[in-house]
Amino acid sequence: MKIIIIIENNRGITDNIGKIDLKNYDLVCLNGERYTKHYIEEYMPSYVILSSDIKDFKDIAEYINKYTNCELIITGNYKEFEKLEGFKNVSIKKLEDIKDLEKILGIIDEMELEKISGHRNEYKFIKQQIISFYSVQGGVGKTSIAFNLAWLLKDLANIKILIIDLNFCEGPSDLSANLNLQLSHNLSLFIENISDGQDALTKSVVSLNNLNIDVMQPPLSIYQSDKFGVDMLNNLLYLARNEYNFIIADIPFRYDNISLEMLNLSTGSILVLSPDTGPNLRVDNFKKFLPPNQKNGAIFNKVSNEKIKNLREIEAILSMPVYGKIPFLTEEKRKFIRNGSRFLNIIDLQSDILKLERFIN
Repeated sequence: MKIIIIIENNRGITDNIGKIDLKNYDLVCLNGERYTKHYIEEYMPSYVILSSDIKDFKDIAEYINKYTNCELIITGNYKEFEKLEGFKNVSIKKLEDIKDLEKILGIIDEMELEKISGHRNEYKFIKQQIISFYSVQGGVGKTSIAFNLAWLLKDLANIKILIIDLNFCEGPSDLSANLNLQLSHNLSLFIENISDGQDALTKSVVSLNNLNIDVMQPPLSIYQSDKFGVDMLNNLLYLARNEYNFIIADIPFRYDNISLEMLNLSTGSILVLSPDTGPNLRVDNFKKFLPPNQKNGAIFNKVSNEKIKNLREIEAILSMPVYGKIPFLTEEKRKFIRNGSRFLNIIDLQSDILKLERFIN
């Protein structure tokens, strides 16, 4: 259930919150500005209703706009809104009583309906897609882009997403480390309990704070990974199709049976490349492993100005659609995906992969 935080000095409103009957939201009412940022980080609200009469109004509003993904609704003096740089949120008159608050909640209902309708029109909502991300060299940002797609999809109505990390190694994978995941739930647990069917899948995944994203981590050792075969992969995907709308696989750069079978079972595949021409000459040879009728495409990552010329040569080799060219990001320009009160160690690339919306249509 979505959470709405109300920050208001009007005791006539805060003392009468209990009179409002809500089915779709939980209301958290703060009588004043103390510990506001703490509560916003703790509750991760979808909406914040903020009075311009609050003492630290501007500081709180700019904090919400800069560091959170929630919608901000400001009430009160319109001149205060004009002081906010880049302010693009909803504004409304000062709240006098509980009826004014009910009107705002009605506006929120309309905003939610518009979001759902807009997503459906934009994505055309197709269930049970299996999308694999692969590369022909290491270090191109494949894992980050795969996770960014999951993060982009997570807010669609009634969507469940599974990320399958097939980067087998000793110890935690990059995705596990960057998300700081609990390691006890992983593919080994599924292998050991495979006869339990759907229960084996459920017990083996890690859920990301009720974000509609689950992660199937690889085993913690190569010895355990060797127990996972093609038949088990087929079984895993069969069970996952009963539970998830989107299955996103992060495939390592290996020509082994697991990687090739994962590509073969996918409804679509995305090749992640860097602008370095040499390694990308492998692409033409690798394409023979892709199913002939599969939807596929490519994304270029870490593109610097001096490498733009190289892209034309590589695109001629590709003969597949290019869904994004992500610029090289220096350390000071990197932004990380925020989840509640902490940043995940995954670079935020969502604004650069919006063309992938067309891929999933």
